[in-house]
This record gives sequence, C-alpha cells and structure tokens, in this order.
Amino acid sequence: MGTSFQDLVGSEPWLSELQSAAPLVDRALESLADSLSEDGALSSEEKGVVVASIAATKGDLDGCRHWVESRCGDFAEWRMLAALLFLSRGSMPAKTLLTATGNIEESEPRAPTPAKPDPVEMEEYFRGVFGQLPVRVTLLQNHAPDALETYFLLRQGTLAGSSLDPMLAQLVLVGVNAADRQEDFTFEHGLGAVKEGASEAHLVEAGVCSMLYGGLASWTAAAAAITRVLSDSDNHTF
Repeated sequence: MGTSFQDLVGSEPWLSELQSAAPLVDRALESLADSLSEDGALSSEEKGVVVASIAATKGDLDGCRHWVESRCGDFAEWRMLAALLFLSRGSMPAKTLLTATGNIEESEPRAPTPAKPDPVEMEEYFRGVFGQLPVRVTLLQNHAPDALETYFLLRQGTLAGSSLDPMLAQLVLVGVNAADRQEDFTFEHGLGAVKEGASEAHLVEAGVCSMLYGGLASWTAAAAAITRVLSDSDNHTF
C-alpha cells in the first residue's frame, strides 16, 4: 500500500467524514491514493504536477498549494505551467497556480516581446497541428486576427519547444480537460501527447489524475478520448 488518502490530499475534517461513510468508500479512496502516489509510466512527481494543475483550474488554492509543496518534487517550471493553464482555462487558474507556488510575489525582468507573427506562419502552424484549419481558427482568422495571434502564440509558447517537457504539457491538458469532461479536447491533447512519445499507459495515468477533482465521470470522458486516440478514427475537425 502507498501513501494514505489523507497524506496525499491533506488532512482536513471533511476527509475523515467522507472516509467514515463506509469501509468500501474508505478503501476506494485509499486505492485512488495509491494510483496517484506510485510511480508508473508517469512518475509520482509528474502525477503531482497534473493534479496540481487540475486543482488550480478548479480554484482550489489550498489543495493546489498542498500538491505543489508535497507532491511535485523538483519541478520548477511554474510560470510556464501557468501560461499553459491560461491557454486552456484563462486567467484564474494561472493566478491560482502562481499564488500557490509563491511566484506571484517574485519579479524578474521580462524578456523583449517578439514581433507580431506572420499570418502565413500561423496558418502553416495550425495546418501542421490539426491537418487542416478547424472552424475555431478560421473564424478568428477572418474576424479577430489579434485573438488568433493570442491563440497561436500561447500554443507555440507553451506546447512547442518551451521549457516545459512537451509530453508532460500535453498530458497536463489531458488531465485538465478530462476533469471538466471535455472529451474532444482530451482527445486533442491525447493525440499531442502521443506525438511527443506518450504510451497508452501515460494517457491512462493522466486520465486517472482527473478523478480526484472530476470524479468517475471524468474518467469516462478520458477513456472515450483515449479510445479515439488509440484508434485514430477521428477526422480531427472539431
């Protein structure tokens, strides 16, 4: 048996009440703790990064801080991870994560802002990612080009050659999207993770990380997305 459920998520009164519901519930929670704390295809620290990210997207500052401080090992790319969460879920998860890590109080010189991206470069990038231009790209391309730049630059800055490990970045978004039961985007980032070398086991473990905050329904969404990734039967036009 690995880490206890209370050690894993932090000792709070409501946890004792939940575990006291029935012996089978208590055992189920301990089994989940084992899943999230033991090394597998993902290390326990990588699982910690995924769960801390999900906690941030759910607005659980205390839970996020607990995972950051006790379950993420030597991981240090918190600012880039916050940018990844901004890409996926906007400003509040980024704020929650940076507050939890303490980085919100630090200040470092900002690097020079790069020049505006070339429209042809953006179109080629999105065609390379999706195989074609999905509607969510063409609508911005036609009516809100500055917002398209935001989308392009955030994707490039966080998923393409940043200081974040690209496979871990994709797996974080597998977990985040599964926790919100967003099957299509879980599928998309599952595909991205496979392109970066992820195995079936990596995808499953990232999906399991969603269960703490998303319940078993999140795993249902993850399993459906993983099945699509492995069969690669979707035309990827969503």
